[in-house]
Amino acid sequence: MVLGLPLVALADWPQFQGGPSHDGLSDGPSAPFEVAWRHGDIAIEDADVTGGLSSPIVADDGTIVVVGPHEVLAIDGEDRSEVFSVERDLGPSVPAAIGEGADGPVVVFAEGFGDRGPSPSASATASSSASPSAHPEEEDDVDSHLVAIDLRTGEPVWTPSVPLEDVVVTPIAADEDAAYAGDLSGHVTAVELSSGDVRWSADLGSSIAGAVTIDEDRALVATQGQQQIPGTVVALDRSTGEELWRSPEDVVRGNLVSAPVVADGRILVLEPGSVVALDPTDGRLVWRTEIINPIAPPFSPQAIAALAPVSADGMVFVVDVTGRAYGLDAETGVELWDQALNDPSPLTPAVLTDAHLLVPTNSGALYAVDRTTGHLAFRFDTGGTFLRGLADAGEVLVGVTGVDDGEIVALGEDPDGVLTDEPSPTTVDLGKLLAGFALGVIPTAIVAVTLARPLQRRLGPKPTPIPASDDHGEVG
Repeated sequence: MVLGLPLVALADWPQFQGGPSHDGLSDGPSAPFEVAWRHGDIAIEDADVTGGLSSPIVADDGTIVVVGPHEVLAIDGEDRSEVFSVERDLGPSVPAAIGEGADGPVVVFAEGFGDRGPSPSASATASSSASPSAHPEEEDDVDSHLVAIDLRTGEPVWTPSVPLEDVVVTPIAADEDAAYAGDLSGHVTAVELSSGDVRWSADLGSSIAGAVTIDEDRALVATQGQQQIPGTVVALDRSTGEELWRSPEDVVRGNLVSAPVVADGRILVLEPGSVVALDPTDGRLVWRTEIINPIAPPFSPQAIAALAPVSADGMVFVVDVTGRAYGLDAETGVELWDQALNDPSPLTPAVLTDAHLLVPTNSGALYAVDRTTGHLAFRFDTGGTFLRGLADAGEVLVGVTGVDDGEIVALGEDPDGVLTDEPSPTTVDLGKLLAGFALGVIPTAIVAVTLARPLQRRLGPKPTPIPASDDHGEVG
């Protein structure tokens, strides 16, 4: 800003949850919000089997990229003009990644269902399944690829594209020189950004649960597991693909449903009913916190949902599928607060700003929860439905809404907005509870006594007559 550069040039969200570590930290605008602009009328065919538009990613020059069922679309973040629209083979609309190629920045994305085809049971809602209909062992001919295009022109960079072992339903990740894709049959493939050459491919034996996370010289991967076999967190050498360690058998109790996130010296990952923290040196258990939700499994991916916890400043934050947010102590896993928003949020993780946990929801509302107290600080209706995938675009946050009719919406700070300070509806306020009890019980008791007196005279036992006495006061 001092140099006179536009704020949009400060954007930095080139892949899922911001960067290779997927920490979800934004230094962009914070609540209160207002709509800065919209880019709508994005027609989406086959949204029912692919999930509509992917969460957006943002290059450092402000270019915003989203993946649709049949195309990859890039728009200029400053004037909203179209930079390019590139066709892609029908496939799950998972977030792409931006990295540095041989001649400048490139967009890397996955495409293709192949002969498996999308699930025939999918429906045109945000909860529809985007998984192929067959199991990996039942199909031999899978036509799935990793593609790289020039960020400025949309022209192909790798020729030909890189064939993958199976369909990709999790976000693409990238570091300074490679892109990483995990697929449904458990393969992780690392590809050189400069050339498109496969650096390595590792078979981890179970479907990949989330985006590959880069932590120093390692690639961390969460496997989903199977019906009777729990998932695992695996550390791979990011240069060779060699397996460095795998979390012990007693660490993960169920399937894993999120990307692993490294924060506060821990690896954080989600089971359907728990938040799990692992030691980053060898995958040993640090703590596990069970999240109780009587309605549904707290963390249950739907469609192309990409889940992850977020963490900063000694706290871990998660949001369950019903829209209930939790703040945990990063050292012990002890729950410090919860905030029941009562607005489902099953599609993408929350985002952290300096002061707030931002929760996008199915209703299209965005909630800002105070990171320290857990109190609701702001609620804003974006005017769309199925808000998801917030990304830092400099002076605005951008997300997508809708399913069949997609829209990119940008949110900026509202100078006239007012923050609130609302505790969760689940919070017990003893003072208010006692005051309410007094206000309710005392008037009720007075009314009950007043009504009971005439009823007592009518319904009570007949009074016993007093015997007559003689002149000497003796009873006759």
